[in-house]
Amino acid sequence: MTTSSSPSPAADPEAPGENAACGTDPHDHTGHDHPPTGADIVTSLVRGLSIVSLVIPALALVMVLAALAIAPATPLPAVLGLALGALHLLVVVLTSLFVTKVQSRLAVNPGPMAVRCTVEEVLRLAAVLLAGLLWPFERPGPLGVWLGLGAALVWLALATAQTVSARRRIARPSPWASDAVETFLTEKVGVRRSMVLRVLDVAGTACFQIGASVLIVLSPVMTIGTIVLSIASGLSTLILQRRSPGERVRTAWAYAPFALGVLTLALAVLGLVSL
Repeated sequence: MTTSSSPSPAADPEAPGENAACGTDPHDHTGHDHPPTGADIVTSLVRGLSIVSLVIPALALVMVLAALAIAPATPLPAVLGLALGALHLLVVVLTSLFVTKVQSRLAVNPGPMAVRCTVEEVLRLAAVLLAGLLWPFERPGPLGVWLGLGAALVWLALATAQTVSARRRIARPSPWASDAVETFLTEKVGVRRSMVLRVLDVAGTACFQIGASVLIVLSPVMTIGTIVLSIASGLSTLILQRRSPGERVRTAWAYAPFALGVLTLALAVLGLVSL
């Protein structure tokens, strides 16, 4: 949260071998499987990205409605969460700029990723402590959920914007669109699976934001645990980046960020239930 190759030359309608294989009508390909063309991939990508660009906001709406069940006395913790999400985004941008300027191979190095994850969770701890000072009588459950909800909404908004941008770029002829379509064709990457993984990745990020915030509200020492979980998710992403696009969608590592996000949220729910 990614040159159209030309289709195979058409069969010569006068070639007896082709006519015998496909029937008397040389254009009748019933019962024969043909690989997708560049145009097919573009159509599928535009349709898939359009659906994803609607699914992500719908996911955000569902999260907000679910959070209303445990709403705090004031919605201001969500505003603090939005600020936390913006700071997290700033950390990602600064880390990317540092890696780009220093050495590009650091992009797949776990060192900068571990530092980024640690800084993000320390910022989360600071936000939780500030929330405790601003709303000392608020229950930990609603405080943590709405703080995490605000941070999650930032990432959901970013994912939606990226998806809409990708759909527009794919729909217009450009070197970037050609390279993307070429990758899908040569690596035999399924568009549907790619879209599903995109949604799962975004959902996992949202689950992690809420779960990590609740865990730290319940016990600030849990910051260590959220750092470990965040680094584990980052490592799974690095492992995927070192593989070809075709391997990425077929390996179990592709589901690791989502699984870790759900695990973090499940631990948070368990902590709330045990209060």
